[in-house]
Amino acid sequence: MSQRRPLDCCRSRSSLGSGPYLGFRRVTAAVAIGLVAVFSVIALSSPIAAQTRGKSAAKEEEDPALKPRPEKLVTKDNVNLSTFYFPSKLGKEAPPVILVHEWKGQAAPYLKLCMALREAGFAVLVVEYRGHGNSKTFTDVSGNQENFNIATMGRRDVDAIVRFDIEEAKQFLKGENNAGRLNLNALCMIGIKEGSIIAGYWAARDWKIPSVGRMKQGQDVKALVYVSPEKNLNGLSMNMPVTDMALVRLPTLIIAGKDSSQGKDAERMGSRLETVKKKLHRGSAVGFEMVLPQTNLSGPALVNEESTVIPKIIEFLKANVRISKTENPWIERQ
Repeated sequence: MSQRRPLDCCRSRSSLGSGPYLGFRRVTAAVAIGLVAVFSVIALSSPIAAQTRGKSAAKEEEDPALKPRPEKLVTKDNVNLSTFYFPSKLGKEAPPVILVHEWKGQAAPYLKLCMALREAGFAVLVVEYRGHGNSKTFTDVSGNQENFNIATMGRRDVDAIVRFDIEEAKQFLKGENNAGRLNLNALCMIGIKEGSIIAGYWAARDWKIPSVGRMKQGQDVKALVYVSPEKNLNGLSMNMPVTDMALVRLPTLIIAGKDSSQGKDAERMGSRLETVKKKLHRGSAVGFEMVLPQTNLSGPALVNEESTVIPKIIEFLKANVRISKTENPWIERQ
């Protein structure tokens, strides 16, 4: 039976069941339930979480809005997104983070990073974008539930991820902002491997949205972190994010294993970005860091197994994204 997907109803698709996962096992229904448990239960009972509870434990127990939890979102083109949210206890002083995992990846490997960011005061949302993790279904124009086939997803799908999936994540954070639980005006983006391309393209898109009078609409991204950035993803190039002038002005951290498959390209990207930043700031690459650990690890393995990576990400974001009455102030959003 042919299947139709958002924005491309003329092409047929097969079930995701035949799509490879490059190092990750296919998520079955049973594992999907387990994944929710990992984020909603283990996140609360892990040693990292236990260390953060302290005096705020009672408040967190009373307020479900402060507990890590799965969230289901639906995009404007009717794709069901699975996300995992790690709220901060800092309220309007909390910078939010959208974490974009790698292609053919999922949210599960980033629990350690999410909990560490939360402990440092950030509110973190991990999005399993369309065709990945538990975000495999969409509603076609006839109202039928269909499945993505990751093996045949192309440029149009990546464009839709940028345009709809990550944008829907921002809309969720906007609601949290207006509830006083974070400051959307201090948004940070973390991309892993191909997720760096998605994060960069969405950040560039967000920076093209002007404010209307006093009503702020976009330009919320205030820092970018690229971990093991890949060069290309289905026709989109990492060259755009590292040369876009709006993004070049933002604090940017590039991390890659020096001996990994992304090492040399990441070093070239970083050198190019550093050169442009020096031209903008009279010889100083303000807000730029490139870290190349002597390892062949990449992606989630680099994040979880290279001990310097998570502390460096937190250190960089805390140093470069500040909140005050004059710097990234909290603003209620329409």
